Amino acid sequence: MRKTFFILHKYAGLTLGLLLALIGLTGSLLVFDHALDEKLAPHTVRFNPSAQAASYADILTAAQAAVPGNPAPTRLMTQRQPGSPHVVRFPTPEGAPGPVEVSVSPTDAEVLAVRTWGTSQSAMTWIYRLHYTLLAGKTGKTVVGFMGLLLMLFCISGAVLWWPKKRKPGKGKWKRALTISRTGNRFRFYFDVHQVFGIYFLPLLLLISFSGVTLVFPSQVEAVVGSLFKLEPRPVLPGSNAESGTPISPDQAVAIGETVFPGGVLKRIYLPVDNKDSYGLTYRAAGEAWSNYGASVVRIDQYSGEVLMSQNVTEIPLGNKILRWQFPLHNGDALGIVGRWLVLIAGLAPALLFGTGLYLWWQKRSLRQNASSREPRNPVRPSDIPAEV
Repeated sequence: MRKTFFILHKYAGLTLGLLLALIGLTGSLLVFDHALDEKLAPHTVRFNPSAQAASYADILTAAQAAVPGNPAPTRLMTQRQPGSPHVVRFPTPEGAPGPVEVSVSPTDAEVLAVRTWGTSQSAMTWIYRLHYTLLAGKTGKTVVGFMGLLLMLFCISGAVLWWPKKRKPGKGKWKRALTISRTGNRFRFYFDVHQVFGIYFLPLLLLISFSGVTLVFPSQVEAVVGSLFKLEPRPVLPGSNAESGTPISPDQAVAIGETVFPGGVLKRIYLPVDNKDSYGLTYRAAGEAWSNYGASVVRIDQYSGEVLMSQNVTEIPLGNKILRWQFPLHNGDALGIVGRWLVLIAGLAPALLFGTGLYLWWQKRSLRQNASSREPRNPVRPSDIPAEV
């Protein structure tokens, strides 16, 4: 069994490890994607705390006027921190990789930038598209999902290979398995780095890979979670009771939403797409662990202002909570600034493990080729190579 795990671990790593490293590195960059985007596009930042906030209606009107053809906006994402812009999203133009996004100053409703998501106009969203779809649409997204499953397999097989063998007596075997030797040769050092960093990062890599698989294959993971924990079906998003009349403004909808989630922080406004649709507002309600994510939702009739449905993430069944936690766990937001840094560092681990694994494989291959002809320039003796390699 151990030999089978070793073969799977080695050859899957050699063939697909580079792709996993790319996904991990781009994921690390995305941990602080909005902060990096504001550094790359400083013109979208405007810090003016003394100015009065503009109404959401004015924000949406200004954004719509800045987009060719004046299409109807679909959502508004509120500023993430003081100085950040509101971002208004519009439908995806034909042939574009993503929707048009307009950055608008929250204080004077000035349009600061008009960019298409997933293009070079918005570098961080291009990286997001690379991370999530490998720039290959739905097919690439599916590949990324399977790579998440592969990473989970790597974690399991790596743990099996790391586990000290029973035939090795003494307490020192555990210390040896958990530390990097400073007395061995270069081969031994890279072997220790590979297994020690792998086992230390294993919990985080399992968490990140499972959450990533959940984001790509939500229905399949939902079925698995539902078989283990209480899980309510996804609520049907209600439309407006009437199909005509005078719609309430976005600001009125927000005022109603605040009565449902007092003390909550508004994160997104989903605008009605037709006369049958309703407003959808997401909040970070009081008691939610994360800071940038809004998991609680309220739907409001666009004509009467009636609350059609609300869901507080702190009050839903355990199975639903597990699913709702996956995105903020994936980017570290659920664990605060410490969690974000942990996820950023863990995203570098696949590249480190691929690099050290490739070195170990190449050195052992070179040793075998040289053993029958001549001594290598910097020889690694067979006795220096761990049996697991």
